[in-house]
Amino acid sequence: MTIHCPSCGSPHVISRNVGRKVGGATGAAAGAASGAAGALSGAKAGALVGAMVGPAGITIGGLSGAVFGGLLGGTTFGVAGAKLGHELDQKMLDNYACCACDCTFRPHAE
Repeated sequence: MTIHCPSCGSPHVISRNVGRKVGGATGAAAGAASGAAGALSGAKAGALVGAMVGPAGITIGGLSGAVFGGLLGGTTFGVAGAKLGHELDQKMLDNYACCACDCTFRPHAE
């Protein structure tokens, strides 16, 4: 389905995806903050598992648990924010821009 500009009728239309970009960035930032708490609990869990190996296992387990907890939090929130932003793009925002006349618009639901 080709989308045409409602103002000039041009088929040269791009999707802006502003909501997805902002939602993903905001979600990743929130995930990084949440990931700090996840990193602490991940470090504790990693140190507990690593304690079975010995002192070196506590250090390695704690460090890997902290890294994994931080990455998991940032990724999870980033994906959730991008999905929410995508829904906003499709239902609320003028997600499309005409390259010919710079008109921004939201296509009508069929």
